[in-house]
Amino acid sequence: MAMEKQYVVRETHTRALTALGYNPVRREILIGCEDGVIKMWEAESGKLVNTTNEHRGWVTDFLWWNNQKLMLSAANDGMIVAWGPGGGVYHRISVNQPIYCIELNPQRNLLFCGVNGSIIVYNLVEDEKERENLSSIIKNVAFITKTHTDIVKCIVCNDSRVYSAGYDQRLIGYTLYTGDESMETTFTNENAHDAGISCLRLAKDNENNTWIITGSFDKTVKIWSTEGKFVHKLNNFLSTISGMCYVPRNKTLWVAGGTSYASLFDPKSGKNVSDFIGTFQTQEEEKYTLQVMRYFPEPNQVVASTSRRHLVVWKYNPSGCITALKCKAAIETLSYTRKVPILIFSGDSNGVINKWERMQSNHFMYSKESYLLSDVKKKKRNKPSDDRGTIGSHPQQQPQQQQQQAQDPQQTDTNNKLVHKPIISHYAFNKPNIPALSTHKHPNTTILKTIFVEDHDVILAASEDSNIYVWGFDNMAVDALKKMQPSDHQPLCKKYAILLDQNSELHPRNGKDFIDDEDSVTNRVAGFICKHVLSDHQSCVTSMAVIGREYGYDRTYVVSAGWDSRLCIWDLEQGILHDTFRNTNKDTHYEHAELACDGIITDMVYNPRDNEVAYASSDKMVYIRKFSPSGPEMILVNTLQGHDMEITCIRWNHITGKWVTGSEDGTIRIWAGSGMNECEQALSSQGSVSAMCIDEVNGSIVAGVQEIIRVYDPEQYRLVQTNVGHQDAVRTIIHIKERNQYVSASWDKTIRIWNAWKMPRKKVNPEDLAKKKHASLADDVYERHSKPGSIAGDVMAGTEDMLPEMESPMDFSSSPVDSQAHSGSTEVTAQS
Repeated sequence: MAMEKQYVVRETHTRALTALGYNPVRREILIGCEDGVIKMWEAESGKLVNTTNEHRGWVTDFLWWNNQKLMLSAANDGMIVAWGPGGGVYHRISVNQPIYCIELNPQRNLLFCGVNGSIIVYNLVEDEKERENLSSIIKNVAFITKTHTDIVKCIVCNDSRVYSAGYDQRLIGYTLYTGDESMETTFTNENAHDAGISCLRLAKDNENNTWIITGSFDKTVKIWSTEGKFVHKLNNFLSTISGMCYVPRNKTLWVAGGTSYASLFDPKSGKNVSDFIGTFQTQEEEKYTLQVMRYFPEPNQVVASTSRRHLVVWKYNPSGCITALKCKAAIETLSYTRKVPILIFSGDSNGVINKWERMQSNHFMYSKESYLLSDVKKKKRNKPSDDRGTIGSHPQQQPQQQQQQAQDPQQTDTNNKLVHKPIISHYAFNKPNIPALSTHKHPNTTILKTIFVEDHDVILAASEDSNIYVWGFDNMAVDALKKMQPSDHQPLCKKYAILLDQNSELHPRNGKDFIDDEDSVTNRVAGFICKHVLSDHQSCVTSMAVIGREYGYDRTYVVSAGWDSRLCIWDLEQGILHDTFRNTNKDTHYEHAELACDGIITDMVYNPRDNEVAYASSDKMVYIRKFSPSGPEMILVNTLQGHDMEITCIRWNHITGKWVTGSEDGTIRIWAGSGMNECEQALSSQGSVSAMCIDEVNGSIVAGVQEIIRVYDPEQYRLVQTNVGHQDAVRTIIHIKERNQYVSASWDKTIRIWNAWKMPRKKVNPEDLAKKKHASLADDVYERHSKPGSIAGDVMAGTEDMLPEMESPMDFSSSPVDSQAHSGSTEVTAQS
């Protein structure tokens, strides 16, 4: 849902472009030039259609009269030309003085003309016969308002309100009256700007907010209320504000102020949101500056002219990126919290976990907080006796590592100082060239997988350094809160309410003020610290699955896997290794007893319906095992075979009850969720699949194919949506169903947010709906009269008692009417 550059017309005219307009009937963009030339271009293709030369001076403004389907153009030669639907001249109006702007009030049929020091208002002729008799579209001059002392550059109308601004620095508001055809001044801002006002726009959003926006030669933009009250000031522009427009589709204000790109603002908060919208994020600085800028709602286009006489067109893309978040490193994984406020966590190639929270002021800006694994490792080295240290199956290795560091202090100092050398990631696709295991024990390590566990409010971060880092809020804050009794303890109690015991006297639930647990998510996540380091893997940890208490277990388990082909089962609540998978086959060599597959494990998912854990491997297979807290009891249920190359993604579609896999062979396969798990469908993704998620609402398949995101519907598996915007491979995708959004991250160092695909509603035939209602009514009547105790029920019971005495009894169930009624009553009873 973003404005994307559609095309650029570089050869437009030999003179500067001074005005822009749009003809919705002919679907043409009009440009007016210094020498009076007007050119028409096709809006979609940018092809030149026509060139006219009816004016003898600068073309200053265009206006579309929708009621009469006429296009009006004004110039400083004192002429207004009306253009017919066919593109020819319909009528000419002489004002006898230069015209700098024109505006229309369709409710009152008034035409406003801004001239030097005054506003001339004309009554328009709406009746076609009267217009033919008068041979003009203008009836007479309604009135002239002389409230300005200099050129009136801009006029806008909003129902019965009219606003004007000019080079005399004034912003004036008027009210129209129907009875006496007059216009009364409601407010006057004598010094709205420090210099002349060059632009004036009216902005409305779908929340019934209306603003008046002015741009000036003093290089500032100001936002006013409809009553003329100052709201926001936008500055730091390089030059005069030459163009502005408001785009209601994404609620952004575009400002041209001396650069080759527009600055984007949220008028509600007055914040610059250019860094959070991808329209100009990747654009390089050009040798021109934007000049005149207009938004045309009919084609959803923003059109701008440049100092080099170019015509630049942006078009609204409903499947485009809503928000683009810049990062300092390539992103590998995403996760989010379902509680309010919703938080997004990302893990990058530098070993940094970033927390993103959408700001309350607008839907574009996000705040960021970072958690560094390098700081955690440094603390672990400085405090080896800390109870929150490394936890694994081999604790005796820690003293040996400390002894080695003591014997080689130079190496320790080198690690602490972080020598500035390029660090090559161990997570590479070129498997034979991967260095030895010891070489990737460096401070900056890639976060390959993150999961946020809602029940415990902890983040699980699997890293390529063979560790899993568990982040949670600091429990020491509870003790600190209990000990201190400040006078203003109420705000602190609210802030740390989630940390207090439910029976505590300080808990807001037991006092007058009470806040819900969900309202304190921001505070408790802001205090996250690394609580545990789960260390038992021998190489990169690529995947994890959480099996909580809601699935019938007495604790929360985490199953992890990676390049060592091992499955580790962790007790998350205790932060210890619970067990590992072991092959109990007698023919298996003891060195290979813990190997769960023949290749490295790339992805893993848990199926709660059948209590199964499925993991994808580089050996082109998917292994499905029954989950058990005991490693040897994780029995192999089935395998999925069919891909020709390494399988990168596996997901369980809980809506359709099927397995979905993606591979480097450019296919997406859908497998049956039970039985022999046969492959039911193979989709050609037209590229290597690097990321995948399942839509939590409709079950559609969202796949990252190289740098493109493709969405397939869950029924016919047709391609229904394509999201383009990333510049490199998409590494992870999540679906935030609370906001109906997809969030993707890529190696191009950006996180992009998209609108999720909505399944179209099926049209219901009125005749079928009437038949269903009639059948349902008949079933209800039959069920009500067939109950014991009713007259019809007693008669039926008596009839059934007499049937055995007959030699050839009538079978009432064979009657088609009774059979349908009986089956219908059974369905109703089952549904009730």
